[in-house]
Amino acid sequence: MNPESLREQVLESDDDLRDALELLLQQANQRQMWLLFIDGRGRLGEPMMPMADYPSDPLETVVVEDLGEIGQAQLLAHRMGLLRELTGNAAVVLVWERPGGDVVGGEEDDVRIWARAMRRQAAALGLPLRAQFFLHDRGVRQLHADDWV
Repeated sequence: MNPESLREQVLESDDDLRDALELLLQQANQRQMWLLFIDGRGRLGEPMMPMADYPSDPLETVVVEDLGEIGQAQLLAHRMGLLRELTGNAAVVLVWERPGGDVVGGEEDDVRIWARAMRRQAAALGLPLRAQFFLHDRGVRQLHADDWV
């Protein structure tokens, strides 16, 4: 897999997806979240969006005009679902970027907190969340249930 052919590559497995993310993102530079899409044929879809200013607490409530009072994670999941539909993509992938090692730590770890919250909100909203990954100083690793439980 190379950068030129990446958009045409069908990402059949999560390992294929991780390899593509490593090629694209390489290593962490700052605390941010990447929103990516998978199209109906299993390829990386458009757009690929970084979000550096996501809140520290996914349960913090905000008031938005169209949804009323809502938690940050629920709002983000709702907006991701709208973007997925508008762009005609089939699924969503989240990459949590943070400089440092590859360990997702204790209960206060924001990667753990956000991954858990987004997993729950995606399930509640019927949002097809294909996978979540963690981008750190040495590369990318997939997050699994034991990372957010």
